[in-house]
Amino acid sequence: MKKSVKILISILCLCPILLLTACGTTTYYTISVAYSDSYLGSATGAYSNDTQVEGTSLVLTARENYPSTNPFICWIKDNSRVVSTDRTLSLTYNSQTAGRYTVVFEESSPNGMMYIALNEIQFEEFYNISNINFSLKYARTVSGSDVYVELENGTFSPSDASYFGAKQNVLYFGTATNSYQYRLRLDLVVTDTTGVETTYSLNYNDLLSNTSFNNQSTFSAVLTDGVTGGSVTLSFAKLSTSLFS
Repeated sequence: MKKSVKILISILCLCPILLLTACGTTTYYTISVAYSDSYLGSATGAYSNDTQVEGTSLVLTARENYPSTNPFICWIKDNSRVVSTDRTLSLTYNSQTAGRYTVVFEESSPNGMMYIALNEIQFEEFYNISNINFSLKYARTVSGSDVYVELENGTFSPSDASYFGAKQNVLYFGTATNSYQYRLRLDLVVTDTTGVETTYSLNYNDLLSNTSFNNQSTFSAVLTDGVTGGSVTLSFAKLSTSLFS
């Protein structure tokens, strides 16, 4: 009996230690920093070891080498989303912030900028239409991929002149020597003046890549709408300070 009591007491004494050990588990996350062009600028505040304990604070500040000609534009996370247009970016290591952050600077030539955003959508000759819901999607042409990802969605009324993009989600062309190509698809739900909805998709038959811009900072893709007899113009722009002004 005494032996059993001693064993029970030992177990009870160990429980707090085991609980403290379990509660003290350390979680690490990785935040890495890259530059759109290291010749144009960099960032201060980055850790040399980009893996830190959860809750660690990090303040990154963009530093231009040529502020008058190649100023800071924005911060992009994982080459897909603009997270800030402020020069200073404050982060805390956790599951939501973990990833790769690229500080983007204005390029000296349009061909140098490898990030683009949707600037505007124009719906033309959509008669007897009261409302259009749309979802613009893309698929990167690697390994024959047909998996479409949404770039932007919104609602358009014929009373509007056009739809202007939020410029938060971006497409990344890779590098100048290895440019990615994208397929584009526009999913539409069109409601006419009688309340009847029609759902269909429009595909851009060519591939979108860095060469589509032909030494210019903007590019427009025209989609013919065989259902309504109208057309849709998708306008894209390479990232610049004026795009976010």
